Amino acid sequence: MPKPLKVGLIGTGRIAHAHLPAYQQFPDRVRLAAVCDVRTDAAQQYATLAKVDAVYTDYETMLRQADIDAVDICSSHDQHPAQAIAAARAGKHVLTEKAMANTLAGCRDMIDATDRAGVVLMVSQNFRYSPDALAVKHLIDDGELGAILATRCHAIMGVTRANPRGHWMNDGDLAGGGILMTNSIHHIDLLRYYIGNVKRVRGVCRTIQPEMINGAEDLVSATLEFDNGAIGDVFGNWTTFRTPEVMSYMVFGENGTLHSTPPGPGGMAGQFGTTLVSSKARDDGRGYQFRPVDPIENALPSTDGFVNEILHFEECCRRGEESISSGKDNLETIKTIMGIYESSRTGSAIDLASL
Repeated sequence: MPKPLKVGLIGTGRIAHAHLPAYQQFPDRVRLAAVCDVRTDAAQQYATLAKVDAVYTDYETMLRQADIDAVDICSSHDQHPAQAIAAARAGKHVLTEKAMANTLAGCRDMIDATDRAGVVLMVSQNFRYSPDALAVKHLIDDGELGAILATRCHAIMGVTRANPRGHWMNDGDLAGGGILMTNSIHHIDLLRYYIGNVKRVRGVCRTIQPEMINGAEDLVSATLEFDNGAIGDVFGNWTTFRTPEVMSYMVFGENGTLHSTPPGPGGMAGQFGTTLVSSKARDDGRGYQFRPVDPIENALPSTDGFVNEILHFEECCRRGEESISSGKDNLETIKTIMGIYESSRTGSAIDLASL
């Protein structure tokens, strides 16, 4: 049996805690061997929780000294390129949280560095790795919905009230934007995974709340044109006082419709509830009722998308394979977002091939 992949964590904030179960539940495949955070107390607290002895406050020192094969980057978006490039130069595989980087140049630099080093670069797009997403991907690829005609998605939250004042997610310099970069990116990436790349976008972004600084948007509406001819509608809102639901998406095909329901009571932002489908193929004589998407039994090691993505990363590192959310793939997700920002600035539709 191969030895577990030894990983050094960079950044111990909120999202790093969502990564921890993979290391706790599958130590035979992935072992957290070092922890790094610029805040000494945060690094030590996480290391104690994860039962890790090697603790650092400087990632370059960790790359030189720690016995690791890879890094798991959970820092603010603006830090991803420098940390990923340094890791690649040290010969370490790279898993980085979304968004991949704040700029297309940063994304391309990360790809170039990891390609030159011959190491894996994977972007943490946890929605792709849920059992529901895998079932939907198979359903669409098998043609149950027919030709895909349109998509809709929304993310509606009161994030500025949940985050403390001055949080990096509200700062366009640190996050690269606002709701598009932090929340709507999940939907855009998932829809790309399902039906292919986006070729043209048009969007309007607004900054409403004083907590949002350096150009970070908290209200956005955008339209997408996909390579296959489908059109898409993206709505993001952090300005809401109340909302009946948080996140949802729909896919409309010529022979069926798919709808992800919002999470139920107690559900977290960033989660979906049951995914429902109505299609000609499922007509049982009682009409085209919406029914839960059939799960693909035992196709994934966990029901947790974060766990599944980290295990996929380990597998890609061991086999030398490109992941389904590789840096090259996720460059197209960032292009879509950058195109929406450019469209909002110019008032024109943006062809992504120009970026």
